[in-house]
Amino acid sequence: MGNVKKSSDDKANNEKTDVERRTFIKALTASSAALLLGGLSFESYINPTAGKTPVIGNYPVAVLVDSNRNPIKADAIPAATTSSSSYPIMTFNYPLQDEPNIVVKFGGLTEPIPDAVALPNGEYLTAFSGICQHLGCVVPLLDYHPHQSIPFEAELIGYNAINWPAYGLLFCKCHGSQYDPTRGPHNLYNSGPAPSPAKHSLPQVMLQVDSDGVVYATGLNPANAVIRTHLWEPGGEEYGTLVKDENLSGGTPLPKYDGPTLAISSQYTGTLYKTIVVSSSNGPWPQK
Repeated sequence: MGNVKKSSDDKANNEKTDVERRTFIKALTASSAALLLGGLSFESYINPTAGKTPVIGNYPVAVLVDSNRNPIKADAIPAATTSSSSYPIMTFNYPLQDEPNIVVKFGGLTEPIPDAVALPNGEYLTAFSGICQHLGCVVPLLDYHPHQSIPFEAELIGYNAINWPAYGLLFCKCHGSQYDPTRGPHNLYNSGPAPSPAKHSLPQVMLQVDSDGVVYATGLNPANAVIRTHLWEPGGEEYGTLVKDENLSGGTPLPKYDGPTLAISSQYTGTLYKTIVVSSSNGPWPQK
């Protein structure tokens, strides 16, 4: 009888081990898929303690440059209006190399965009994280669609020319998360025909334009710096003083700027970085 009981126990243990192994493999597969969608390193996922170590001490000041490494001026960025039928995807990494963001400029607004750069001609320049706050999908799955360019996926959940917002939305094609870039840091959009699956607004990148019109990224807006970049953080949420450390960990620093002297150099003596803006339009940079 003892041998029979031992055999039964061994069988039960083996079955338990098999179940645990299958569960682990399923979890590993799901985690790997999420990391691929979020553009994150597997190493930072499985080693969260090391991933929390900041690679730089503060938000970097980074000049936006084109594919030829020439500083980008605000007036070279096209402006979306209520009649725009398309808009190029323009993305740059900030504050680290593995964190994409989307830059957008608007013209003809009757209300200012909170915490955006107000340009002399009445236009507004702003940028947001290119990582969806739902499950971490990144550009181009998440991108900006102006009023005359409703994505097919948005039409499937009930949007049309009447209820698509006047300046469109940042829309995620993964699961339909919606963000209104004209609302600044509080951009989560839930008033459409289908509620957004995301729970938080996209983090807003703080931009600055110098006296020559050159554009810089200088930080993330603390009003909504909820980062879903590092999926090892439970719930993908951090606020307050912890945001800086989370943003600046688990990735690679931006390269240092090595071009001609810029106007900002007269007021900023710290290390200046650069980030390349990649555009979906033809040529190295879209024209107005």
